[in-house]
Amino acid sequence: MNTFRRFSRYLFRYWRHIAATMLATTLFVSFSAAAYWLAGSFLQVLFIGDVGGISDASAGGSLNDTLKQYTSLLVQGGSHQQTLFRTALAIVLAFLGKNFFGYMQLFFVSFVEQRVIKDLRDQIFDHFMLQDLAFFGERKRGYLISTTLNDVQQLNQALNKSFTKAIRDPFNAIVLYVLLLSISPKLTLAATVVIPSIGWIVIILGKRIKRYAALVQESIAKVTTHLHESLSGIRILKAFVAEPFEKKRFDDIVEEQYSHSITRERFKRMVIPVNEFIGMLIFCVILYIGGNQVFSENQLLQSEDFMRFLVILFGLLNPVLSLGSLYTNVRLAEASGQRVFDVLDSKPGLLNDGKKQPLRDEFESFSLTNISFRYADDLPNVLQNIDLTIKRGDRIAIVGQSGSGKSTLLNLIPRFYDPTEGVLRFNTDDIKTFDLYQYRRLFGIVTQQVILFHDTIRSNIAYGDISLSDEAIIEAAKAANAHSFIEELPDRYNTIVGEQGSLFSGGQRQRISIARALLRDPEIVLLDEATSALDPESEQAVKQALDKLTTGRTVLLVTHRIASVRDYERIIVLNEGQMEAIGNHDNLIESSPTYRNLAEKQRQHS
Repeated sequence: MNTFRRFSRYLFRYWRHIAATMLATTLFVSFSAAAYWLAGSFLQVLFIGDVGGISDASAGGSLNDTLKQYTSLLVQGGSHQQTLFRTALAIVLAFLGKNFFGYMQLFFVSFVEQRVIKDLRDQIFDHFMLQDLAFFGERKRGYLISTTLNDVQQLNQALNKSFTKAIRDPFNAIVLYVLLLSISPKLTLAATVVIPSIGWIVIILGKRIKRYAALVQESIAKVTTHLHESLSGIRILKAFVAEPFEKKRFDDIVEEQYSHSITRERFKRMVIPVNEFIGMLIFCVILYIGGNQVFSENQLLQSEDFMRFLVILFGLLNPVLSLGSLYTNVRLAEASGQRVFDVLDSKPGLLNDGKKQPLRDEFESFSLTNISFRYADDLPNVLQNIDLTIKRGDRIAIVGQSGSGKSTLLNLIPRFYDPTEGVLRFNTDDIKTFDLYQYRRLFGIVTQQVILFHDTIRSNIAYGDISLSDEAIIEAAKAANAHSFIEELPDRYNTIVGEQGSLFSGGQRQRISIARALLRDPEIVLLDEATSALDPESEQAVKQALDKLTTGRTVLLVTHRIASVRDYERIIVLNEGQMEAIGNHDNLIESSPTYRNLAEKQRQHS
């Protein structure tokens, strides 16, 4: 019920369509009841010769008598054949109305369905965009993808089917039940005693369906995760000849998903035949009891009423059985809904709520005061007691062994993470007080692992701003030493770069990313091992591009290569998350054991 209550907020945004659904449902039920009633009248005419009813319109009487009288006035003709024709025509019109308004009901519900799917997926994606990098580090991306696609679809399908049934079937059942009571209260009460057994069986099956539905969605997420990881790491997979290993893993995961799915379907498919059997059992019991009343000496029930009762009872079984599957759908929705709302309930680590102050002042300095950071509460600090001031125009390098916290320190500055302890200030103000998006526009970032999107070179360079002119894009590419190789391509700037830029070399990808950073015209440039994975020829071209990017700007460079930092004014040496020393190359050779060891090792391998 909590899942349905939360889901209903998305439904009732479209209250106009829901109101139209309610109106169509009312008319659908009215025409449906009329069709079943007239079907009973048709049998009466066919086997007895007239429609029955009361000849005096003012006689009144019970609801059954009143309805029979108006039915007689509607279809009674001058002959048996004429009455039969009119009754058949009335049934056709009733079913026409029933099916037309049934279609309108489903049309409006389908509109709401698709809008709710869109709204939920939009909200989940927006929620992802609000999260910091720690959120994605803690969760498998395959699970997040599966939640956005599979769980939202399952939740919506199950609950919208439930929504349709919850509106239509109870109303339909009540109307038909009232008609049954008007014909024979005794037979109706006899049927009522047996009907609750349907609900009891459905509840038992529904609990098992929910359990296995949750396991199915979990296993689908595992399949999605494995696919994502295998395809993302296809180069490593093939390099290690791990195809058989990955096939076996995938087969095991899919086998688990199959096992849970087939068990869920076994219980799910059991609901309808069990309910139908009970329904027909009820029908046969009523057939026997009612038949005895018709053939009794006092004729406790007229034959025409019994025929109409049977037709309407048969019509009542459909919404009653449908209400049984309503419970099943709710249990399916509950399993998926828990996963969807678990994601939506996760609190953004870095909230940009629109109440932050804009960056009015020009950048003069950054200061990191007593900064410590750890990725999770149960993990040790990656950085410890970092104090650093970065002034406008500074060129600062950060060096250290692998795992010393270099990239982590760089990631704190554009606020990809917030420090566990300490304060990072822009000029004199805590960066948490500023609008996050405006603050991040200060930075141009180039990393060792270049991220390009499966789109054109033009779109990748102009990423995030489709209004940029071709001239601006080309100028940025020229400055990044990328224009020459782009012009040699058949489609030039309209060339698709492939998944993660796989159709280009590392140096070409890096120069495209530098063009992207140049086009942003950042005040501060952050370089994270930007040339460490390149061959000498590519490295030279990228270095020339980086020189153009960093000229006249504040620069922070993370590297383990001492040769890259010799001309930097300040070099920070990190050792196990702490600042061991700070100074220029000559000073650090004398004062920092870590720096000296790095320089010595690289000199030996050069």
